[in-house]
Amino acid sequence: MRILLLVHQYLPEHRAGTEVYTHSLARDLAARHEVLVYCHDSRLDGTHTRYQEEVYDGVHVRRVAAWLGDAHPGALLTFRNDYRNPEIESDCAHLLDTWRPDIVHVQHLKQLSAGILQHCAARGIPVVMTLHDYWALCPNGQFVRPNRRICQGTLARLECGWCAADRLGQPLLAAAAPAMLPLFWARDRYLRRQLAHVARFVAPSEFLRGRYLSAGYLDERILQLENGLDLGRLSAARGPRGPYRGQYAYIGSLAWQKGVHVLVQAFRRLGDVGARLRIWGSPRAFPAYVEQLRRDSAGCPWISLEGEIDSERVGEALAWADYMIVPSLWWENSPVTIREAYAAGVPVIASALGALLEKVPQDVGGLLFEPASAESLCAILQRTHSDTQLLQRLRASLPPVQGIDAHARILEEVYERVRVER
Repeated sequence: MRILLLVHQYLPEHRAGTEVYTHSLARDLAARHEVLVYCHDSRLDGTHTRYQEEVYDGVHVRRVAAWLGDAHPGALLTFRNDYRNPEIESDCAHLLDTWRPDIVHVQHLKQLSAGILQHCAARGIPVVMTLHDYWALCPNGQFVRPNRRICQGTLARLECGWCAADRLGQPLLAAAAPAMLPLFWARDRYLRRQLAHVARFVAPSEFLRGRYLSAGYLDERILQLENGLDLGRLSAARGPRGPYRGQYAYIGSLAWQKGVHVLVQAFRRLGDVGARLRIWGSPRAFPAYVEQLRRDSAGCPWISLEGEIDSERVGEALAWADYMIVPSLWWENSPVTIREAYAAGVPVIASALGALLEKVPQDVGGLLFEPASAESLCAILQRTHSDTQLLQRLRASLPPVQGIDAHARILEEVYERVRVER
């Protein structure tokens, strides 16, 4: 079977959960099928180097420049190209004709083009799409507003204009939010029309599945299936675990919606009691936020920012940790770090928000605290530090983690099913 995987960005430049999962899936499928990953790459300038084909870690990849025009796009084209890029769409349509995949599995379409889906339909190629976030429902994909609050809904998309002004770094545009409404309405109509070509959606969490159902997507098209995990990457952490040592880890993006500042504040409040926090994450994406974290942790030698960690070395960090902390402030879907922690025998402390409520059941593999509350998190930290037997009890109740091989086999059955339906 020829399988084309579409993803907005890819390794090695981007190492978030979607990219790591896509690569793990591609590698496993490539052992039995012909697999090609198609992604955009911001490192390509779009003028001198528009496309690049390579084999990355055993996976065939076609990278396309994020912008194929001769000049950098303005704000309007930047907004449109986020979901509808005619030049990338044309390139991918040509690939469909020349490479002729049997199935297309979409991981993310941001800065590619949702119009690729209609080209798949026109050629009779069935499409499966994994929903990694809320991008089809929310232009920023996360339902978070510039005031750092969760967006519970909008007034005919008026608030989306305020978000757009903030993301473009042009706050004066917020006054023009009513004039932007047709842009968001056009985006909604276009994505609805294109996603109608998807034969099956895969939602890694029931929470995210519920958000799409409430938005009008059909129940029978949305399969709830947790992402698989490449357990081989965690070999350094798998095995017998020792007693509590007072060691806590955060692994992920250093962005405000991840709540890392809440984590730092909680450890400042905890004080020097013998516990240690190590934070792994790239400082490049949001340098101002990382600088704030450095300031907040100044004078606290028990808090350290370790920089970015390669996905192949996550097992080393987990082998060090007693607990993994996920202090997110937005509706997470299914953070890969939670499943990595479980597979390594590490309980999780998470904010009681979004899909984290189902991924970290209270006292079953982990503990929950009040979102955005450093005081609530500190109370949990004090509990884990004073009750050293709690760690062993939580380890005994860790949920099982499905490996990428078993996960890929399930997806292969889905692929065959939608091919027969087509």
